[in-house]
Amino acid sequence: MSSPRVPRKATALAAAFFGVMAASAVVGPVAAQQQAGAPVRVDSIAVEGNERIQASSIVGLFGVQPGQSITFRDIQRGLKQLLNSGQFSDAIVRARGNDPTILVLQVQEQPIVRRVSITGLDNVSVREVRDTTGLNTGFPLSRQSVLDAKAFIRSELAGEGIPFAEIDDRIVELDGNEIELILDVSEGQRITVAQLEFVGNQSLSRGDLASAMNVKSEGFWWFRSGSYDQLELAVDLEESLPRLYRSRGYLDFEVVRDTMVIDPNTGKARIEIAVDEGEQYRLGTFEVQGNTVFEDDALKGLFLREEGGLLQSLGLRGRQDDVRTGQIFDGEAFNEAIQIVLERYRNRGYLYAQVNPVVDVVPGEGDAPPVVNATWEVIEGTPAIVNRVSISGNEYTYDWVIRNQIFVVPGDVYSQDFLLRSYQNISALGFFEAPMPFPDITPLENGDVDVTFHVVEKQTGSINFGTSVGGGVGLSGFIGYEQPNLFGQAKAGSLRWDFGRFLNSFEMTYTDPALFQSRISGTLSLFNSRDRFFQFSSGRRRRIGANLRIGLPWRGSQYTRVFFGYGISRTKYELFSDVDDTSLFGRPPGVQSQLSVGVTRATLDHPLFPTLGSRQNINVEQNGGVLGGDGNFTRVLGDGTWWVPVGRLGGEESGGGIRFALGLTLRGGAVFGDAGAFPFERFWMGGVQFGQNLRGYDETSITPFGYFPERSGGISDIDRLGDAFFSLTAEYAVRLSDQIGMGFFYDAGAVWQDPRDFDPSSLFRGAGFGAQIVTPFGPIGLDYAYGFDKLEPGWQLHFRMGPGF
Repeated sequence: MSSPRVPRKATALAAAFFGVMAASAVVGPVAAQQQAGAPVRVDSIAVEGNERIQASSIVGLFGVQPGQSITFRDIQRGLKQLLNSGQFSDAIVRARGNDPTILVLQVQEQPIVRRVSITGLDNVSVREVRDTTGLNTGFPLSRQSVLDAKAFIRSELAGEGIPFAEIDDRIVELDGNEIELILDVSEGQRITVAQLEFVGNQSLSRGDLASAMNVKSEGFWWFRSGSYDQLELAVDLEESLPRLYRSRGYLDFEVVRDTMVIDPNTGKARIEIAVDEGEQYRLGTFEVQGNTVFEDDALKGLFLREEGGLLQSLGLRGRQDDVRTGQIFDGEAFNEAIQIVLERYRNRGYLYAQVNPVVDVVPGEGDAPPVVNATWEVIEGTPAIVNRVSISGNEYTYDWVIRNQIFVVPGDVYSQDFLLRSYQNISALGFFEAPMPFPDITPLENGDVDVTFHVVEKQTGSINFGTSVGGGVGLSGFIGYEQPNLFGQAKAGSLRWDFGRFLNSFEMTYTDPALFQSRISGTLSLFNSRDRFFQFSSGRRRRIGANLRIGLPWRGSQYTRVFFGYGISRTKYELFSDVDDTSLFGRPPGVQSQLSVGVTRATLDHPLFPTLGSRQNINVEQNGGVLGGDGNFTRVLGDGTWWVPVGRLGGEESGGGIRFALGLTLRGGAVFGDAGAFPFERFWMGGVQFGQNLRGYDETSITPFGYFPERSGGISDIDRLGDAFFSLTAEYAVRLSDQIGMGFFYDAGAVWQDPRDFDPSSLFRGAGFGAQIVTPFGPIGLDYAYGFDKLEPGWQLHFRMGPGF
């Protein structure tokens, strides 16, 4: 690129200007002032060399006006403003003739870029280069934009495995002080890492070192492309390999050199890395000093490894004195344990606690290896008290709705765990944009803290409508409205109408999680339905009734609630005239009077896509008997779900990124007494839409008498129902966001005629994978599962709506 005229130094120009004035033949008082460095009054300013920019604009940018008294500093500042504007390639200030009070600004305007041409670029979008770096037409030439464009192109090509691109820039002058900027790109050969070789490694194998690196050699599978990235290689040499060796006790490890040999014909590269492992250090002594909040053994156990295998992983650990001295000193684990110690202190309110590691290296003598005598010097300080808890950003939702989810209370000792739990609870409400920013922690002069939760409101109500085919109802439709945050007070309301040839169902539900702003919750639902939702083709039922449920907090617990409910309904059965099976719908109408008591404990961090926490629920329902109505039976239901996080890609611990978790769910139920008047209070299994779910099988196909395909002969409708069931689900979940999740699962379950027939060895098994997404019409999901215990084992696709599994 032909360089424009290099701008003169502003300081030198200004100094020269005042020097000329001082040496010129000016009458006595003015000359004396100039020589003394006193201000000079400017009578007029002339502009020369400008073509497209008006003189008044240039004078205004220069910052000196006629009639103003100026000094050397004013000239210096004005020149800097002119050159920094990007409109000029050069600017000179001088006095006209021998009169120092008349200034002349001689400017050279930057040419305008009429066209930008980028040639030879195949693997990066030219439009992306222009948009990202601001290399656009119609503006003055910016050398910085040219440099940014070159750097961007090289970075993008390096990410594509093309690290040695050459870029030349040229300027073609056009008429009217306009130019064409041309970038000639020679991408060069794409580099593929064919081999990774290591020299000097004695203790760790080539496989160990290669596995620790981000740069991988090409392999058989498509994801082992062997793409070369110079930045990733630098990270491997400076961080990945030293981290691996520190974890194995090699504290003096270093990379001696790295060499890359490239085949110019194929672009295949062999990277050779020479290392010096140094000596392996073992742990001599380990002490903790200055701690008063936690016992020595509690802190030491965060670093020292103990024998014990599975028992240790379950928390059944031996005494700390049993730890053998001489174990390999894991430098990475040593540093990670310090962070865990600090987290423990933060959970106790000691925000300003410090752990100073002291490492004393003792060289080995003879055959003895060198050892590390390590000490943690703990400076606990004083616990921080929560001074104020504030909420910002909520315009529709009331403050008290959010505060009901917060465990951090003014006057309490600060707890990192409680802060994180509060953050997760607010996010789980579903009323705000996700991911939420993590709360601000503002330290005060006295050591206390102010906590501020930031939220952004989002639209919460949704109208649901659609059609479906199947499910035992033929062609049907539905329309409904759901609002989980009525009046900004977290009250939930829903209306739904399902209609079709065999279906006409209406349901209205209202839930208040804080009656009269207390911790008592209430739910009222009214329904009037005519349905065939249960995959039974011999008839249908009509139901009309209401349910009321009240929830109370368990005393002293933030996570446990007790529920009391009462429901009354009338059920009428209609038997189709052209069917032979009268076992299910051939019964008289009945009135069901039901009283229920339940206990629920929930600590899940998300209602649909949890990665941490658990939920346990048990519910006992008494039907009829002293309550009146028809029938006299008791139904017991229980379920438990546990989730543990197992990894994360990207994001921070407070949210964001892709999260991985393991989950286990157990469900069971039993009916005691005579439920003949209300057979649908019993249990059936299979599919995902109705009854008890078991993926890989048709609806109602799991019976007390074994597997019978949906609507197959050989079994009556009533025999598909049982008085007891049990199911379990193990899942490896991938949470892409708070709106999308997927995972791999294993299901097992069975139904029995009587609770006394329970046999966990006779479960039907299914396994597969699925995905779920939250839409404006509610959560929907797809599961593809393999049923192992069908007459003909095979795959089956399931579509589900609602929270699902």
